[in-house]
This record gives sequence, C-alpha cells and structure tokens, in this order.
Amino acid sequence: MTDSLSDNSPQNTNNFQVDLGGLVEILSRNLYSGPRVFVRELLQNGCDAITARRLVQADCPARIRFVINGSQLRVIDSGIGLDFDQARNLLATIGASSKRDELGMSRSDFLGRFGIGLLSCFMVSETITVFSRSINTGGKETTKWVGRSNGTWSVSRITNDQAPVELGNVGTCVLLEALPGERFFDYRVLQQLITEYGEYLPFEVTLERAGALSAPEILTCKPAPWNMPAADQSRWCAENFGFIPFATFKVKVAIAGVEGIAFVLPSGGSPGQSLKHRVYLQNMLLSTASTDLLPEWAYFVRVVLNTEHLNPTASREQLFDDELLEATRQELGNQVRNWLENLAMNREEDFLAFTSLHINGFKSLSLMDYSARQLLASTVPFQTTLGMMPLDKIIRRYDRISYVLSDSEFRTIEPVAKANGMCVLNASFAFDEDILGLLALDRPQAQIRELDTRQILDLLKPVGISEEAAMLPLLDAAQKALEGQDVKVELRSFDPASIPVLYLPGSDTAGQSIAENADRIDSPFADLAQEVNQGINRENTVSRLIFNVEAPVVYKLAASARYPKVLSSAVRGFYVQAMLAGRHPMNTQVRSWSTTVFTSLINLSLSALDNGGGQAQKE
Repeated sequence: MTDSLSDNSPQNTNNFQVDLGGLVEILSRNLYSGPRVFVRELLQNGCDAITARRLVQADCPARIRFVINGSQLRVIDSGIGLDFDQARNLLATIGASSKRDELGMSRSDFLGRFGIGLLSCFMVSETITVFSRSINTGGKETTKWVGRSNGTWSVSRITNDQAPVELGNVGTCVLLEALPGERFFDYRVLQQLITEYGEYLPFEVTLERAGALSAPEILTCKPAPWNMPAADQSRWCAENFGFIPFATFKVKVAIAGVEGIAFVLPSGGSPGQSLKHRVYLQNMLLSTASTDLLPEWAYFVRVVLNTEHLNPTASREQLFDDELLEATRQELGNQVRNWLENLAMNREEDFLAFTSLHINGFKSLSLMDYSARQLLASTVPFQTTLGMMPLDKIIRRYDRISYVLSDSEFRTIEPVAKANGMCVLNASFAFDEDILGLLALDRPQAQIRELDTRQILDLLKPVGISEEAAMLPLLDAAQKALEGQDVKVELRSFDPASIPVLYLPGSDTAGQSIAENADRIDSPFADLAQEVNQGINRENTVSRLIFNVEAPVVYKLAASARYPKVLSSAVRGFYVQAMLAGRHPMNTQVRSWSTTVFTSLINLSLSALDNGGGQAQKE
C-alpha cells in the first residue's frame, strides 16, 4: 500500500501561498539593521544605473540628486533608466533577477540589486514610486512603477509631463513619502547619511531643498583614505577610529580588488578582542563593523579598505564569508607579517616600541596560532645573558636554548654566564615557558630545555692548595660558627667578585621550586646560592656554603680569624641572609641567629671604637 503522505503525484503538488505584505514586512524590517540604510540603497541603485549607462555612453552625466520637498523625498539619477518591461521584472520580482541578466553587465560591476534594495525604502515610506526613462527608448517613454508596503504593485506608461520636473531625458526618479513622525527626510539627517555612505563615490551626489535659491550641496567625490597622503591617513584614523596610529601601511589584494590602509594600534590589545574594520564596496560604505577581515592573530591592526570583487551579504551590511574572503584574509595577514618583519629588520627602535606595546597579547596568541608563533620566534627579541635576541637567532647561533624560569635566578646567574659566553634565556615572563615548549615541537632539531645548573657550577673553579691552606683558619672558624646546621663550608673562585658566598642546599631541600620564591628579598649572592643549584642531583650530599676567594671581603674575614666573635657573627650573618633571601626553611637555631647576629656585630664594632678603634675582644 502506498503511503499518501509521501505521494509526489502531480495532483498532490501545490504552490506555497505567499503573503506578499508579510514578506515585505519581514524583508524590509529584518533584512536590514535599521531604516537609515534606505539612503545607501538609493545611492547604490543610482550608482549602478550610471555605471550601466557609461558602458553605452561613456560621456554621460554622472549625478544623483536628493531633493527634499516637505515630507516628500525625490532621488534622481542620470543612469541608464528602465523601460516598461524592465521596471515590471526588476522592481517587482524580489531577488529573482539580477542586473546582470537585464542589463548585460557582470555582477562585480554592480553594488546591489534593484528589487532587494528598494525594500529598505518601505521602512521610511508606505509607498515607493519610481519614474524612469530608458536609454533604450531614447527618453521618449516614461514608465511609472508604484510599490506598496502591503505587497501590491502596479506599473504603467505615462506621459512625460506627468513625471517629476527633475527627471532628465534618461534616468530614474524615486519618490518617497515620509511616515508620520519620522525625521529621515530632514536635511541634516540626510546630509549625515549621504556623507557616511557615499562621501568617496566618484559620482556627484547633491542634497537640496526644492525651490531653494542656494546651490545644491555636493557631498561626495572626497579623497578616500587609501588615496590620502600619510599625514592625512593618520588624521582620518583619529577622526574615524578614535586613535592616532602607531604606524600605517598600505594593503592590497589583487584577486579581490582590495586596496586600503592598515592602522596599528598605539596601545596594548589582546587576541579575541573584537576590532571593527571599515569596508567600502566600490567606494560605497558597506560596513563600519566588519570583524572578519584579518586573521585572529593580527589583533593589533584595524583596516579601512575598498573592494571591487568581495561579495556582500543580501543586506549588503557585511561580507559573505566565502573562499574569496578567506583568501583575502590570509593575504592581508601575510602583509601584516611582512610589515612586522620589515620593521624588525630595518627599524629596530620602532620594532622594540611595538613589542613593548603588544608583546603579551602577541605571546598569548602564539600559543594558539602556529603562524604567529613563527613570526614571534623570528622577530621578537628575548632577554638573554648575552643581550636581546630572537629565539630563532639563539638556535642558529648556539643550536640550543637554555632557559631559566625565574627572573631572580636569571639576574643572579647573568654575570657568571655572561663572563663565560654562556647564553641563557630569561623565561620568567608571561607565556614564555609554554611558548618554549611548543617551539621545541616546532624545532625538533634544536635542544630547548631548562638550564642544567651543573653548567653554572662548572664555572666555579677550585682554588689552589696554597691558597686553600691560607684560608683554612676561615674555613675552620666558619664550620664551627655553623655547627648544628649540617652544612659544609668550601672555597671556590668565580666571577663576579661582588658575590662573597653561595648557599647550595642539600638533597633534602634542593628540589624546591624556584617559582615559589619569585618575590624573595633582592640579594644577588643569596639568589644565586639557591637558584644555581636548581635541578642538580645531590644524592647523599649535605648543604654547602661556598666562599668566593675573588671577593675582597672574604680575605678580610680570613684576616680576622684572631677575632672569633667578629668572624662567627659575620659568617652567621652571611648564612642567615642567604637563607632569608632564598626563603629556605630555617630551624630554631637559624631563627635565633637572625634576631641576634646583626646586633652582635654592631655591639662589637662599637666596642672596638670605645677601646681605641682596634682592640676587639679576642675570645
């Protein structure tokens, strides 16, 4: 048995019943963002008509007039005009016939469609009356088309004297009657809207009051930003985007007929923020809020551009997201990269200024975007012990990237590493560790890993036998002063001489996280004492306090061995300071020293002064 619900026989096939009035309501009030777009649609229709006429009459007049007469608006163009059949087909068949079909032009020559565009006028007028004289009839025949918001329309041939006096021998006049209470036909409102949508049109568009003695006001034919001198482009950006750009550069995409200007933001931004670009279609404003013109990583750029071939949506308020737009987006991204690379190579000072403004957002984006990460690695300088260098340059020069994750660790190892030509990257800033992890996957041939601090320990040279013998009294006194701390006192020679001691924790404390101590007290020798030891295998070893024989104060301590109280207090002072600065855990004994050691040293110094400046107690 046949299911009647799936019967496709001709007798069960019916046409949809379309409520034309409801369709007009839906399209006119939901297709567009608001009533104001009717001005743009009228401009587009006029421009298209003039473009069509120029194909057959190159020297034809090119003018669009907006004439206000009370609550009535007449828009007259000197375009190709419509005959009776064209008016019936183009104006009354919504979206079915393109101008290409009727007028023999390629779609890219047009800004819009007659039928769709006129719908917007129903948002400001109950009726739309079109008077037209076609070049096909030599202007001898006038066609009148009337559309109504209830979805009905009529078309007729009228005598020439029944048409508005402004209508030329060839051209079109659109007549609208304002809705009660609406002000869209006020002079100032129309002036603002015509300027906003059409100021860069190459055709003359004028605004006038019917019967006024003053000359019509010309609102178009102004220099477009992509044709302006650089100084004027910056001024345009300030007036339209609200900021004075850090830099400007031209962009061009031939396949889409795109030309424009890119403006670099003067302050920091972040990926994902919605930057609104301005787009013109054949010099007519399409959108002031296009958000999909650039790759996401190019968050620091806003553009204004004109396009000949990118496709608008049905409302002509955004671009259709098709393959051509994607190709354009990628090419614009390439041009932003090229600008950045050129800035890095030829204008280093400006590039450093750029990175200081946008580096955090740029780094954040590089975690998600491979192309952005490659650009960052090749151009953005990072802090190393041997100066500022891009990551790729470090890899090329040293075949590896060794990094530390704490700024204090970097600062303490920097003088030692620099003196010995060792390149260590400061990866303590936001996103650095994650970027390096991804870069290790991008550059598998390179060794990218956290610093093995044994490389730094190798720079701490043993002292000679005779020199160590001279220091034995200091070593013995220091070992006694630190009795109970399970710490071994040693001697080494290393640069810089400004670091007198290093504290290297033993196996029970060596694995503590440097990151947890990022805000420790700023003491170079204490930081190095703790952090240079990070990652070292210290199985079955005790903590060490290493005296630097290159430091003058160490020799002075050795010479004061005959003053045991002074020497003991000084050793404990160095030890306490290293523990505090490195935020190492302190037992009760060390906490006690921390409250008494400096008081003891002060008392001993004052006592020495009271005894004539040189007779400290020898106990």
